[in-house]
Amino acid sequence: MSEFWSGLLLGFLLGVVGNVLVNHYWEFRERFRAYTYAKKLVGTWRAYNICGRTLEPMEGAGETYIEAKPRWWAVDSNLLQVSGVDVSDGRHHTGPLMIDPSCPRRATRVLIYEFPTQDEAMEQRIVISHDFKTMFVFPVLATLGLPTYTPAHALCKVEGPQGGQLPL
Repeated sequence: MSEFWSGLLLGFLLGVVGNVLVNHYWEFRERFRAYTYAKKLVGTWRAYNICGRTLEPMEGAGETYIEAKPRWWAVDSNLLQVSGVDVSDGRHHTGPLMIDPSCPRRATRVLIYEFPTQDEAMEQRIVISHDFKTMFVFPVLATLGLPTYTPAHALCKVEGPQGGQLPL
């Protein structure tokens, strides 16, 4: 009878350990997948106004910098840190950009303009192009401290000394 109970106990323990390993494998696999998509957005970006089917440089907008987490196994591996400075008035902006885990070409960004007295915040919905070199930014109407209407625009990745791509 003791062989039966020891076999039952051993089978139970191996089942629990196997279940934990399988669950963690899928979780880490998804984290790595999210991190690979996030790394494609790392770099320097320039802002452009959307004019019909073309992009025109946005006046007063400085470059935007996107950085990823240093480790792929982090819980928030799909979260990027965005920062930049508007050249026209010297306002600094920061905020996280989170890639949607179910669809890596959609993202949400919280844009925060930092001021000494009061911050201005806005949420943006982002659609990423198939080559991950253009992000189309659509502001959500709920804003804090910013005008209620801000036009949609695009960010293009800077690809060396000549800059990003222009036509849609």
